[in-house]
Amino acid sequence: MQVTDTSLVQPDVLAQLHNLNVAARTVVEGMRAGAHRSPLRGHSVDFRDHRPYVAGDDTRHLDWKVLGRRDRLVLKRYEAEIDLGAHLVVDGSASMAYQGQRAALSKYRYASILAASIAYLVLKQQDRVGLLVFNEAEVLERRPVRQGQLERICHDLDEHTPELGTDTGKGLDRLVAPTTKRGLVVLLSDCLEEPDELIRALDRLRHRGHDVALVWVLDPDELDLGVATVSRFEDMEGDAELVAEPRALRRAYQDEVEKHRLALREACLARRIVFLPCNTNEAPTRPLNELLVALHHDR
Repeated sequence: MQVTDTSLVQPDVLAQLHNLNVAARTVVEGMRAGAHRSPLRGHSVDFRDHRPYVAGDDTRHLDWKVLGRRDRLVLKRYEAEIDLGAHLVVDGSASMAYQGQRAALSKYRYASILAASIAYLVLKQQDRVGLLVFNEAEVLERRPVRQGQLERICHDLDEHTPELGTDTGKGLDRLVAPTTKRGLVVLLSDCLEEPDELIRALDRLRHRGHDVALVWVLDPDELDLGVATVSRFEDMEGDAELVAEPRALRRAYQDEVEKHRLALREACLARRIVFLPCNTNEAPTRPLNELLVALHHDR
């Protein structure tokens, strides 16, 4: 496919990836014959299984026999080959603008490269892709389509300036609406908020039936507090400041980072969400490869 005029997508770099498509491990919804499973009723499809009814689901697919026997609302799921709808969700808050001396890119730029690369791969396999860029005040949204979408996504990512605070719940709420088709959601964020708040937002996505991947993007400085001398630390999403000698704080800081990582990892594992930590001084092909492999695991 033709690549738009942007530095976000580099086909020669993407050629180094594993020979895998972007795939949802759970059922997806769409309108075109393709390579992914769907729960939609259609001609020449076989019954697959049941899933719990979610508010907003089409009641035509309710299994009335199960309701009569067990007083439970469940939907019949059928297998049909149709297309994937992928939603790329990029944290556009002020903290994503951070770029330490050891990193060639800011967190936002790195996440944008990953998002644009995933969009390129999804569109190359003739599936649909959309974009959400969010902070605490606004959400930029492009619904999943195919034609001309790579250029639009790259333009939106290039034009956005990271600012304001983080509100992941607000950014993801549009994807739990009944009008949004279930598919693959890839969230790219530094996750600098309370884990419980982020987990509640992810729970709503899973409850709606989306397959979910969380890509945790950090700068190397945020992993080890890599500052050698007494320094002033500023809150990028507020007015707080702290002057400290980092060597005295480093061990405690690293313990907190690891605690945060484990909380996210365990929450994602329990919900069958792909969890992928990465940092901005490594080649984007590493997390992209790991993401593709993880999405194909246990399908």
